[in-house]
Amino acid sequence: MTRWRGRAVSVVPVELRHVAASDCERVRPGRIGQPANTITSLAFVAAALPIARAARVRDVPAWRWVAAAAALEGVGSVAYHGPGGTPAKRLHDAGLVALTATVALALAAEGAPTRRRPRTAVLTVAAVALHSLSRTGGPLCSCTSPLQGHAGFHVLAAAALVAAADGR
Repeated sequence: MTRWRGRAVSVVPVELRHVAASDCERVRPGRIGQPANTITSLAFVAAALPIARAARVRDVPAWRWVAAAAALEGVGSVAYHGPGGTPAKRLHDAGLVALTATVALALAAEGAPTRRRPRTAVLTVAAVALHSLSRTGGPLCSCTSPLQGHAGFHVLAAAALVAAADGR
């Protein structure tokens, strides 16, 4: 770690520059640049199944699109934190846009007012806080730690999506 403008930042050699370098975990050479962030990206893929089930059980078909978008985001995030590169960033960003749009549509499809979802709220706030505090240079960033804040964000955000689809 070194200091830049008074903040601790990890130094990434030029040959290891990676599109996900702002997510704190040290980028390693090879096909999987950020192992913890790559593995936990699969939480979005795993979340697609219970989201699709909730769409069927609750009879809100719009959540099926959220399930598909979650799977897309998971695949894009694996590519983004794994090999990286411009195509991976585009896939990752497309997944984020699709996920945001489909969640908004699914909530709207449920009708107004949207019912309270305390579990969703807690998981979402925790995910956003962890994401914000564990970015490169953030107070919870430790680029060489096996426990990565951004990896935790992936798991919390996927859990929040499942809770929202379940209506909890």
